[in-house]
Amino acid sequence: MPTFDNDSGRHDLVPADRELHTRMGLLPVLNLVDDQPVAQLDALASALAAEAADLVRNPAGFHSMVNIMKNGYQYFAGMYVPVGRGGGESQAAATEIPPVQRFMPRNEGWCVHTLDRRKVLPLEDIYDYPRWSGNGAVAKLGARTYLGGPLIHQSTDTGIGTICLVGDRVTAWGRSGVSLLKHYQQQTLTLIDELSAQAPHPLTAPR
Repeated sequence: MPTFDNDSGRHDLVPADRELHTRMGLLPVLNLVDDQPVAQLDALASALAAEAADLVRNPAGFHSMVNIMKNGYQYFAGMYVPVGRGGGESQAAATEIPPVQRFMPRNEGWCVHTLDRRKVLPLEDIYDYPRWSGNGAVAKLGARTYLGGPLIHQSTDTGIGTICLVGDRVTAWGRSGVSLLKHYQQQTLTLIDELSAQAPHPLTAPR
């Protein structure tokens, strides 16, 4: 949970990363230590964005990210950026995403809070939360709504990142939206395990 700053009398805006050492030892095992896109995770992010857009009838679509937490920053190993109108199959395919757009400081966005609380975080209207409405990601992504879920590596119980949706309009996620995200949480973890098993000479997972 967020820590308390005695000097300011407020909770810190960014929670301490207590799993950093364990996570950074695990990422090489999962073949996620390098900052490079993973095509299969891009495809998964695209599928989530399309299904979510159809579910909540959002013609503008959503940004969707598979976010791996690193040492002081976040890297979107999977990412989808909407470039057209229309949900589902009619949504335009993402153009090539510039590498710089796949990085975000740890003090921006809402994924660090999602991972810290270890459960889905739905923010139907980010402006309803003064603590987070001034977040840098609001301007960068035109964010008005957020739905994110933690990625907890099952065999080591280590939080490695998140999968999330960010949109530019207030969204009533409801149970169906949360259920959809949880479904993709599990798909993401399964895919990461499958990809790491295919990697040459996998390392031994930290104990």
